[in-house]
Amino acid sequence: MRPRARTTSPARTLVVGTVVASAAGLALAVATPLTAQAHVELEASSTAPAALSVLTFAVGHGCEGSPTTSLAVTFPAEVQAVTPTIKPGWSVTEVPADPSTSTGTGTGTTVTWTADPGSALPDGLRDTVAVSALLPVGGEAGDLVAFPAVQTCEVGSYDWVEVAEPGSDAEPASPAPFVTLTDADGGGAGGSTDDATGSQEALAASSAPAPVDETARALAVGALVVGVVGLVLLTTTLRRRAAEAGR
Repeated sequence: MRPRARTTSPARTLVVGTVVASAAGLALAVATPLTAQAHVELEASSTAPAALSVLTFAVGHGCEGSPTTSLAVTFPAEVQAVTPTIKPGWSVTEVPADPSTSTGTGTGTTVTWTADPGSALPDGLRDTVAVSALLPVGGEAGDLVAFPAVQTCEVGSYDWVEVAEPGSDAEPASPAPFVTLTDADGGGAGGSTDDATGSQEALAASSAPAPVDETARALAVGALVVGVVGLVLLTTTLRRRAAEAGR
């Protein structure tokens, strides 16, 4: 199931190097070949702001029948701690974010996966690449975070860099992969820093020993003493009776 690019006010769009699709561009999508419509998909293990999420990018086609040889994904500067996952048969290179734009909306980290000789992805087959990354700390639920991607094939390439105009439900001709930030919840794989802290505090509280009831302890000790005294008296009485019977 393909995501649809959408932006609703007052949500923000966090992008880098993307193109806002115009009405003319959307009209062009009607005439675009079907292979170009099967864009790069994106799944996130968590979509909460400040969550450490595993972002998985999927490619399910080539370039007009030509095998895919590389995929380059650029991350917004607000998405930090990007750590690529090794993919057998493919090399991975990382260009770090420009320090001068690390706190703005400039260029962030770019990760490129390149197929080794003989490992290109044939047209019509699907494969994935992944990274772990920290989603925008200052993000809010409803924010759209786009990740421009360039798919290169043995012959030709696709630039998946467009996002829809604000308020439009129409899909661009070459949509950039994206996630929409959501409120943190306890059911996701990952969560915000506050969620993690809260979970640790709850675990500590549940594992802490229960407070001692001093009254209950005193009663228990008293009952034990009475029991011991009673046992001693009973033993003494039985011995006395046994001695008298033996005379």
